[in-house]
Amino acid sequence: MNDYQKSIIVQKPVSEVFAAITEHISDWWTNDLTGSASHIGDRFMIAFGMTKKTMEISEVRPNEKVVWTCIEAYIDMASLENKSEWVGTELIWKLSTDQQTTILTFLHKGLNQNFQCYDVCEIGWNTFLASLETFLKTGQGNPHLKKV
Repeated sequence: MNDYQKSIIVQKPVSEVFAAITEHISDWWTNDLTGSASHIGDRFMIAFGMTKKTMEISEVRPNEKVVWTCIEAYIDMASLENKSEWVGTELIWKLSTDQQTTILTFLHKGLNQNFQCYDVCEIGWNTFLASLETFLKTGQGNPHLKKV
């Protein structure tokens, strides 16, 4: 089974793309975020309503690679038997550049069709990676917005 993977190509400096995945997560994924994601050992918690996940930063190579490891998860889907399915998966962001163009390759290592949540998560990642691409191109993403 192949793990979820997708690439984004933008006409932006690699430093801006790196900042988007370390400092601006709330601008493209969800604004219901606490914590930080810039350094090894940092943790952040994101939420989409009752769905909550905690990530720990396990690798950082500035302008080259960032790895988030999911250490806690609760996926609020009635049909899901294992609501913590993401725990132990790695979200790997690799960056490459030719000075004018940056390629961001995202791999959610462990998220494949053996997961009950795969179809929903694939749609979610497609949506939020499109939001990330829009954020990088325009400065305005389409993150999940916390209900107040």
